[in-house]
Amino acid sequence: MNKDQVKGYDFKEDILPPKIVMEHLKAHDNRMDDEQPYMALAKASYTTRFWRYIEGQEDTGLANELGRLDQVEVNRIKPALTGYLANLYPRRIKVVVGQSPYTSGDIKKAEMLVNDWINQPIMRERVLSASRQALLYKGAGAKVGYDPAEEGLDRVWMRVFPYWEMVLDSDVHDWDDARFIGHVSYQPRKEVIEKYGLEEDVGGTSRDDYLGNYMATSKRAKITDSVADDDSTAFVRVLEFCNLIDDFYDIDGTRYKGRLEIYVLDGYNGEAYPVYMGPLPLVDGNGKALPHIVPFIFEHEPEYPYRGIAYAEQLLPQQKELNTMRSYLAQSARRDARMYLTPKGALDENGMSDLRAGEDGSIIEVDEQYAGNLGSVVVPLMHGPVSSNILNSMNMAETDFDRSTTISPAALGQVTKATASEVMALEGHTQSEFGRHAEQRDLFLIRVVQRCLAAHVASLYDVGDSEGAEQDLDERGFELTDDELDDRREDKGLEDEDENVAEEEEEEEDNSIKEIREDDDELDEDDSSIIDLAAEVEPERLTSEKKRTKLKLVLLDAKGELVEINPEDIDSEFNIGFSEAGRSPASQAQMRNNVLQLSDRMLSLLQVAEQGQGQMSVLAIEMYKTIHEQFEFPNNLSYDYIQGQASQQPQEQAPEPGMMPQGQPQEGQPQEQAPEGQPPEGQPPSIEQMVEQIRELPPGEALLALEQVLKDDPKAQEIIQKAKEIDPEKQKEVVDMMLDSIEGSANE
Repeated sequence: MNKDQVKGYDFKEDILPPKIVMEHLKAHDNRMDDEQPYMALAKASYTTRFWRYIEGQEDTGLANELGRLDQVEVNRIKPALTGYLANLYPRRIKVVVGQSPYTSGDIKKAEMLVNDWINQPIMRERVLSASRQALLYKGAGAKVGYDPAEEGLDRVWMRVFPYWEMVLDSDVHDWDDARFIGHVSYQPRKEVIEKYGLEEDVGGTSRDDYLGNYMATSKRAKITDSVADDDSTAFVRVLEFCNLIDDFYDIDGTRYKGRLEIYVLDGYNGEAYPVYMGPLPLVDGNGKALPHIVPFIFEHEPEYPYRGIAYAEQLLPQQKELNTMRSYLAQSARRDARMYLTPKGALDENGMSDLRAGEDGSIIEVDEQYAGNLGSVVVPLMHGPVSSNILNSMNMAETDFDRSTTISPAALGQVTKATASEVMALEGHTQSEFGRHAEQRDLFLIRVVQRCLAAHVASLYDVGDSEGAEQDLDERGFELTDDELDDRREDKGLEDEDENVAEEEEEEEDNSIKEIREDDDELDEDDSSIIDLAAEVEPERLTSEKKRTKLKLVLLDAKGELVEINPEDIDSEFNIGFSEAGRSPASQAQMRNNVLQLSDRMLSLLQVAEQGQGQMSVLAIEMYKTIHEQFEFPNNLSYDYIQGQASQQPQEQAPEPGMMPQGQPQEGQPQEQAPEGQPPEGQPPSIEQMVEQIRELPPGEALLALEQVLKDDPKAQEIIQKAKEIDPEKQKEVVDMMLDSIEGSANE
């Protein structure tokens, strides 16, 4: 729905009309203005620009940099976050896709797809970028979508954006109670005009650097240029708003749960209307609409899950103390220079020059009146020592920083003399912080994987270049309304032609029904109504499935073989988990040793559980589960996961006489072929084959078969139930009529 169509949209019954949306955006801007100084300080400390942030200016040249030699900065934030990320996000994370009670897709293909997609190098860098921002600031955001013009895994994309561009419902007390989520950003003016079909009088401003305002004031000015020359001009602010509680009604009356609204905030003064409005872009396996924006918040306020708390905030007080104390020591060292006292006239000019030069072996002559009393000629000026309180304060800040940094010294590259037991205890202690943050990371990645599957399903149904699709679009690329379509068809003379075709088809149907009635003079009123209904039956399910175009995605498995993925394989609900969640390098090495040492014992327990009976089998199963739980093995080694995988494998059947062990006929014997007209074994029959099979059945059995085939068509079910009560001869006519309708729909 474009801008012109939105003007006539009725927002009166909506909970979040455009006016309320703008109020939430204003509240978001006010919160970000309040939080900007703290996040700017965190970034300045991370990028070793602490004193530049304090002074409120950027570098003005090398001379200005050398003039601040007494401002010492000890960057402890960056190594702390870098070491934390190395432990929090391993080199390769494995997504484990399990079966849920509502799973109808292929678990192995879905797992292969999401692992290949999320473990791409560029995708790993994006996840690391989101994690780094969520630790340094209060959170981060990600958007997932698809581009039908791309191929393979590149059809689905993900982009990461900073916390201050994410519009959140920060007043709710639970994640699922959120009423909206949005993304507000600056986009080039020319692209926005072309994308949403706006007028050329849209103004432009400079792109606002949220964390750069402390460096220099950004001057915004309205411009009328249609070309964006650089980042300082011709940008407009755009809000992508996912309304999760208001329904969207399309121009054809279709109702969608939730909606996507696009606002161009040019000259924003508190009132604005969407330039585009439509359904939410993604749908999960259960048919539930999904917003394409995913928040990523490691830590949040206890009562408000969408109000983030930055991990770096607990390190900033000690970072400020370290920088201040070290700078004070540097200033004291600069003041501790060689200074002397001497009576006026005690040294001539040459003697003073030699004293200032301080060359080794210099001899300075003095007047005879100072003979025997040279100690009063030049007296060194002594400075007081630096107070020990400064050093003590700095040491305390170092200790507090180490305690606030919840990672082991090994992660920071520090070698200690701790024993193996102490190292394991330290790793176990730090796992508590890692475990909590790893859970939040997993929740974020689960939402991303869900949207990845939904976007792949949508991309496989969207061919992107369908022939004739542009016929329903205007010259600006927007969808035409029903009235505009009728006007265009009338101008081209297509409307009369369609009416003639419809009249001819109607006449043919009437003639066919008339012939049936003329052949049977004894047709009563009930039988006549049944045949009339049968003539109008349209198996909509079969027709819609045939008209819906589907693509395929081809991947390579571990053996290098091609695997085709269809939409039905991934358009389902899955249980999603991760087998390497929140493990540090030391714990990974320990886990590998445990797997190698206990693998033989675990295999023995599985054999006893499979072959044994009674108490021995139960004991083996419980021992296996205990080992898996106590040693924190990956989820794909759990007993339930192994049982699920084993149940999906086809059971081996004993070879029949005259057959090879693999089920192949012995040499010299002819292979059995399927009867003519029958589909090969393991393949479902086509519509034509199904129709022919039903025609050969007696009328009563044919009606039962049609009842199963058309079980989703209420109108057809009504006809079949009525047809069961009439004579077999008339039942045959109803069956033939319905089968002819099915064949006609399949051939269209």
